[in-house]
Amino acid sequence: MKKSQIYSHVFIYILTIILTSIILIYGYNTIKDFRQAGERICLLKFENELRNIVEAMSSDFGSIKRKDIQLCGYAQACFVETSVSPEEDDLPFDLDPIIRDSIKSKTGKNAFILADIAEESFYAGNISVEPDDVLCIKPTNDKISLRLEGRGSHVLLREWKQY
Repeated sequence: MKKSQIYSHVFIYILTIILTSIILIYGYNTIKDFRQAGERICLLKFENELRNIVEAMSSDFGSIKRKDIQLCGYAQACFVETSVSPEEDDLPFDLDPIIRDSIKSKTGKNAFILADIAEESFYAGNISVEPDDVLCIKPTNDKISLRLEGRGSHVLLREWKQY
């Protein structure tokens, strides 16, 4: 084998490694972007479903419905009383600091999606929660089950429990 052929093989190997690396990096980034877009769509679906059911049931006094909503792999969903602003002393000790600050500063947001910390928050409509001023629900099979009760001017949210 001649010396020039060895150099051309080395050049081909280097070019192959560079092209393969570029394709792998591009593929990884594309898959990551698709996954993030899917999570964002799932969160928007959660937000829209909750807002729509709260809006529909607000004026329907006495009606009770169960709503199962997918939580997209997050650790829990928390809901805050909107009809009466909770006092800071009444809040649970282990409440996420972002939720605590949101309540303290009266941002108006009353629904929070948490992974390790609160990652998403929005106004879900006029809601009250039981048993406390803050209701946090952990998902079962990536879904939360809500018991919604129309109260005329707002909706009472509770966790739907099977007994």
